[in-house]
Amino acid sequence: MEKRILIIDNDVEMEEIFKEMFSGTEYTVFYYEETDDILELVSDHRPHIVVLDYNLNGLNGGELCKQIKADEQSSGIPVILFSAFPKFIYSPENYGYDAFIEKPFDIDELTNKVEELVSQNSTT
Repeated sequence: MEKRILIIDNDVEMEEIFKEMFSGTEYTVFYYEETDDILELVSDHRPHIVVLDYNLNGLNGGELCKQIKADEQSSGIPVILFSAFPKFIYSPENYGYDAFIEKPFDIDELTNKVEELVSQNSTT
């Protein structure tokens, strides 16, 4: 069964890495460098999981995650937040993400976490 992964990361070079990581798998990758309306993208693509870079232009990935988790239609979608600056995870702000991965990340670590969260979500 096809699974959809929505990725938002303003590092253009990451698009090829993500597409390569998930090529030959059951995942279809939807990649955006930024968004003004995360809920529209979620509605359009109906992803099984969302991966957000924290450091984006405009709203940061944490704020986008909060929007996903606050919306009744998308609150159950797992969200992975990643960043090269992990100190923000110690901030008092609770973004509601399901997992955090530090950049540069290990490809196996990320793909395993995606699989874990998607399979947990599909059984509930």
